[in-house]
Amino acid sequence: MSLTRTTMLLSLPVLLWACGPSAAPPPEEPSGPAATTGDPSSEPGGASPMHEPPGDSPVGVAEPPRPPAGRLVDRDADGIGDAGDRCPDDPEDRDGFQDEDGCPDPDNDHDGIMDVMDACPNQPEIRNGWQDDDGCPDAAAGPQGP
Repeated sequence: MSLTRTTMLLSLPVLLWACGPSAAPPPEEPSGPAATTGDPSSEPGGASPMHEPPGDSPVGVAEPPRPPAGRLVDRDADGIGDAGDRCPDDPEDRDGFQDEDGCPDPDNDHDGIMDVMDACPNQPEIRNGWQDDDGCPDAAAGPQGP
């Protein structure tokens, strides 16, 4: 697709608006007879396709700005870029268990006891009636007598 010079010049105000207020001065308000024609686009502060935010444009929605080349996009700030992060909105918990997937693992061994309360977070509890709430597997079913 080729853009003509006219198309590029007409797109310039929208592109400058999208770059922020420091990129260009605000558009001038119309004055004189053209300002009172009854056409909303000619009224001061009225809608004008040239000065509407891209998201409000009937033509389409502008894409969000992309980060500079070589910069890591990491929405959850866990050090794993969104491109390789299975959970880009939930930070990895960095506990030595599956830390490279980008997802938090609140119960590494899936024994129902959260790691913060689990004395053995990487070994599942054995439910046998003996210290079943400590998170550690028990070899015996209770204290051994003499």
